[in-house]
Amino acid sequence: MGKLGTMYYDQGDLDRARIVFQGMVEADPSSSSAHAALGALYVRTGHDEVAIQHLNRAIELDSNQLSAYVNRAEVELKFKQPEKAVADLKRAIELDPAGQDPAANRARMMALALNQALKARNSGN
Repeated sequence: MGKLGTMYYDQGDLDRARIVFQGMVEADPSSSSAHAALGALYVRTGHDEVAIQHLNRAIELDSNQLSAYVNRAEVELKFKQPEKAVADLKRAIELDPAGQDPAANRARMMALALNQALKARNSGN
């Protein structure tokens, strides 16, 4: 089911992807991957409050759920919680020391952009 949901997600058919991911969570509430996928979908659709709940649950179930850290960091930045976002980005990067995971590479780019933004803001003071 996960592959089907991911296919819909990648094609931009977010309604069908949501239905699949919700079904996965309902079928197995202890699936970290299902919560992470549903959380990612909610981040993408701007439902940040619901997203953070699923991302938190994904991380509670599996502290190595790399993509959940990256998506949660994105929401934390929207919520103006840069310290939490930095911690999540750092954890995601630590989980992929070889730089092979696309989500960890996204974390690296986000961390770099955040660092540059903070430097620019501090140099303007």
